[in-house]
Amino acid sequence: MRVADVSLSQAITTQLGQQEASIANLEEQVSSGKSLNQPSDNPAAVTQVLQLSSEASQLTSWQANSQIATSWLGMGNNAVNSALSDMQSARTLLLQALNQGTQSATTYQAIASQLQGINANLLDTANTQYEGRPIFAGTSASPQAYDNAGNYLGNSDSPTVIVGSGPGAGQAVNLSVPGPSMFGTGGGSVFATLSTVIGQLASGSPTATQLNAALTALDANISTAEQASAVLGNASDAVTSTSAALTTQLTAVQDGQSSLEDVNIATVTTQLDSEMTNYQAAMWAASQAIPETLVKFL
Repeated sequence: MRVADVSLSQAITTQLGQQEASIANLEEQVSSGKSLNQPSDNPAAVTQVLQLSSEASQLTSWQANSQIATSWLGMGNNAVNSALSDMQSARTLLLQALNQGTQSATTYQAIASQLQGINANLLDTANTQYEGRPIFAGTSASPQAYDNAGNYLGNSDSPTVIVGSGPGAGQAVNLSVPGPSMFGTGGGSVFATLSTVIGQLASGSPTATQLNAALTALDANISTAEQASAVLGNASDAVTSTSAALTTQLTAVQDGQSSLEDVNIATVTTQLDSEMTNYQAAMWAASQAIPETLVKFL
């Protein structure tokens, strides 16, 4: 074989090898739906995709935390609304005991019994749990926020989660409020208020002074619960806004990733068909140009 034929054969072989590599790459893109299947495909784009992937992972984590916060705060809002409803019912019973003048011991005791039921409902509400954790026990590991006597078992801290970037660990949001911030503290708690007046009514002969004192204390308890309701409501609104912003950011990042690594299947399929046609034409041309070489048998 002449030197010219050898050079031509090598050139043709190189060209065919390049076409084969191009075809293999296009076939992989069609199969995977991705234009970046290995770092060498586009090192700069791969670096960008990795950065965007890391950002998407962080946003997804914050979004998951915001969903947890939404669940906690939703339960907290429902609980405070239930508690306020019960407190208002208790207030109505106290007014009934006060405004109907002197009543029989049986009547007072009946009211005491109704208040006992309300107090039990409030204790159940105070021990509301999210996934086995009492939401009003602060960051305490206690299995309950309150015992059966209405004594607080938690601490004064609020559990938090990180829902965005910020100083230190990031933007934190409180998941709830400690029990005393909603039900009152110690002898001033709604449980103490109701327990005291229940005992007075159960005696069958409560005084107007006692009932008025209970009403004043209960009004203070209602005010405390209303403040907790405002705190929980504001936190819920903030988390809803943050969650929406995170969704927007995550969508933008995922779109950025897709624009870098996803392929248009129709376009790539057309390119593949064209490459296959060109490759077959090149094979035929090679067999005609150098009939005596191995190219003829490729």
